[in-house]
Amino acid sequence: MLSPLCDNMAANHSTTTTALQGLGLSEVEAGVYLTLLELGSQPASVVAKKSGLKRGHTYNVLAELIAKGIVQEYEKGSVKYFTCLAPQILVTMLEQRALELDTRKKRLLEVLPELEHMRNPSILQPKVRFFSGLDGIRQIYEDTLREPKKEILAIGDFEHYFPREHSVELNDWIWNYCSRRAKRGITYVGIVNKSPTSDLAFKKRKAERRVLKMVKNADLSVEINIYGNKVAIISSSHDMVGLLIEDKPTADTLRNFHQAMWKKLPDYSL
Repeated sequence: MLSPLCDNMAANHSTTTTALQGLGLSEVEAGVYLTLLELGSQPASVVAKKSGLKRGHTYNVLAELIAKGIVQEYEKGSVKYFTCLAPQILVTMLEQRALELDTRKKRLLEVLPELEHMRNPSILQPKVRFFSGLDGIRQIYEDTLREPKKEILAIGDFEHYFPREHSVELNDWIWNYCSRRAKRGITYVGIVNKSPTSDLAFKKRKAERRVLKMVKNADLSVEINIYGNKVAIISSSHDMVGLLIEDKPTADTLRNFHQAMWKKLPDYSL
């Protein structure tokens, strides 16, 4: 039976391997990299023995790590040695990728109007897309940030938007999303049921560009967001499913209903 210290070491190793895989390394590449990092400069034969791989496979993996720029090869006598670059290079790699992605995004944004102009009008039909799971819910929220109009009309209850018991990860992510939405100048205009979490959202209204009207004792477990020509229906507190409808008449009808209700309801208050 492993001791607690061994358990912690194994857990740390697993976490490190997962982080390296997030950089684009395979599990085997991450293992060879960590082996080489622990051993220092070594021939491929030593790395193969330590990592439990065949020598030919080890050479192939080392070649991939060299191509990725995190391992170097040199000769000492007649033997080829391999050595890891300083781990800080991994951070530099991510920073370079971020710069490259930013440049690509800018180039795409420059031609986006032209691409939209080229789109065949015949394909502009109502679209209905279904999403499920944590990633699916995130995709819907991310879509609201791409809308050029700086306003989201919403109906729901914040008690169900931030389902801590159901998903702590989604809860934290949505609060981060609210901050990003506000920084982009997108105002959240919500008709919401009064609840403890809605009270908290109301207290954060200025920092997160939120304007609220209030209903009481309404069961609003599903969130409706209306933005541009789209309507997003999100259930994140139970099954984590969502529906995204892209249809101008549908969006306009719900937008008009929201505006009519807005005039009749009181401002949110504590």
